[in-house]
Amino acid sequence: MNLNKAWSLAAAICSGIALWAGNPDRQGQAGAQQLVVNGWGRNSAWGWSGVSTAKGVEATYLNIAGLARANMTEAAFSRTSWLGGSGININSFGLAQKVSEDGVLGVSVMQWQVAPIVITTEDQPYGGLGTYRVSMTNFGVGYGKTFNTITAGVMFRAVSEGIPDARALGMSMDAGVQYVNSANPANTIKKNDIHFGLVVKNIGPDMRHSGDGLSTKAVVQNGDFTKTLQHRVDRFQLPTVLAMSAAYDFRLDSDPGLYMHRLTLALGFANHAFQNNETSLGMEYAYNNFISGRLGFTYQEGIFNYDTRITAYTGLNAGLSLDVPFKTGPDSKSNLGIDYSYRATNPFGGTHTFGVRIDLNYENE
Repeated sequence: MNLNKAWSLAAAICSGIALWAGNPDRQGQAGAQQLVVNGWGRNSAWGWSGVSTAKGVEATYLNIAGLARANMTEAAFSRTSWLGGSGININSFGLAQKVSEDGVLGVSVMQWQVAPIVITTEDQPYGGLGTYRVSMTNFGVGYGKTFNTITAGVMFRAVSEGIPDARALGMSMDAGVQYVNSANPANTIKKNDIHFGLVVKNIGPDMRHSGDGLSTKAVVQNGDFTKTLQHRVDRFQLPTVLAMSAAYDFRLDSDPGLYMHRLTLALGFANHAFQNNETSLGMEYAYNNFISGRLGFTYQEGIFNYDTRITAYTGLNAGLSLDVPFKTGPDSKSNLGIDYSYRATNPFGGTHTFGVRIDLNYENE
């Protein structure tokens, strides 16, 4: 598959989501907002800039096409303290397994832990009836395939959210492509330094809440008995996103025979159907594939003014990763990775994510 075919596929994906594209007048009307929260410790550090570079397990969120770039077996777990002080934590787990020479199968689970909420009623507005919890979980299965310099992937998710007596269930799909190539194919030291990526996320049917929590007892008019009535609730749509990014790797070594210092600059854009669009700038510095640091900024309209900002996030993202080899060989090695990311917010105390990754028989590019 060549580059022209890749962009033809990208155009087809864009055309396919036209019916779900939405408009600015619908901002804030989507549900299942858990689907637009990145719970991973590595690529969350530079926003949508990572759509073109995400790979392995973490690509199951940002761009499923990057799943195809996992080698052999990879497992990852991340713990996110979302909006510090809100009492909300996110657990993310993923597994990627190479099943053929050019195909990788992946699964991911994201589960939200929300602090207990006091039960109140009209008769007891101050509680005393115990507590309840909000539950939000999504489970995904994806597949990525490599076509020479192009990778493509698709992800299907089951989405669940609700409280003990009312719940909504749904399905969503992601589809994406990545293009990776070398600016100078003759250079055998610096390879695969050009990155492009495009993904459409959260395509699926509308969801609707149902359950006993939507019913109430009322006295029938002109009668002396009560009857249980069910409240009608409207359907809600999924938060569809079309995101793309481009990145380039710079070699900072003065010795032409070494490639120990890499600097990647990236630019990303996300078109949201139900909120302001976002533009991301990001950079990543890596030393010998051992330690890497990331810095990013995600901009959306009105973000610099407290009165016009519609999100708690103020744009700044940062992160750090360590990749420690514990098994080496002539063509591959296995790594233990430790990741951390921070996303600045106002109010709350920012979003902190810690992650651990195990790459078994990881083949260096």
